[in-house]
Amino acid sequence: MTQEIGGFAALGLTQNILAALTAVGYEEPSPIQQQAIPVILAGHDMIGQAQTGTGKTAAFALPLLSRIDPAKREPQALILAPTRELALQVATAFETYSKQMPGLNVVAVYGGAPMGPQLKAIRQGAQVIVATPGRLVDHLRRDEKVLSTIQHLVLDEADEMLKMGFADDLEAVFEEVPEQTQKALFSATMPPGVRTVARKHMKE
Repeated sequence: MTQEIGGFAALGLTQNILAALTAVGYEEPSPIQQQAIPVILAGHDMIGQAQTGTGKTAAFALPLLSRIDPAKREPQALILAPTRELALQVATAFETYSKQMPGLNVVAVYGGAPMGPQLKAIRQGAQVIVATPGRLVDHLRRDEKVLSTIQHLVLDEADEMLKMGFADDLEAVFEEVPEQTQKALFSATMPPGVRTVARKHMKE
């Protein structure tokens, strides 16, 4: 078994995650996974330039799940995605990879769906929140403590989010996450706006 997922086992992921990867038939990490996983596992901020379809969701989902404590019933990781479709896709990926982690809950937060159940899932301690920026800011207006326990923040498709006019919402989210939150940014392109966000909010 170790041989099959040899590439992933060498990256330092937890046994539960490796077991889930074996179940979905992953064998070797893609280049972005190979480079991003150790950096995120080590707790560093990072920028990953990766096109869609290169396996970038796993590049941040796997190390984050390895760092999350399912016994702690509080939001620990926040992933921002530009669209409802992507948010749902990322949330589903987290659910797949965390199959062997009892007690781990994922909530997708996006517009066009009632806010009540989303907020309830957050308050009940979903450890992973996958959100579109606009809807998350709506939640922050109701309860600015929503993000007070976040330790990891990922911007997925950062260039798209800025293109869609979410710059102010992103700023509002950065304001509310704890200072020491680990930040990772993934983007297919690196326009000036993305560089500005990175320079302003990311360490190292």
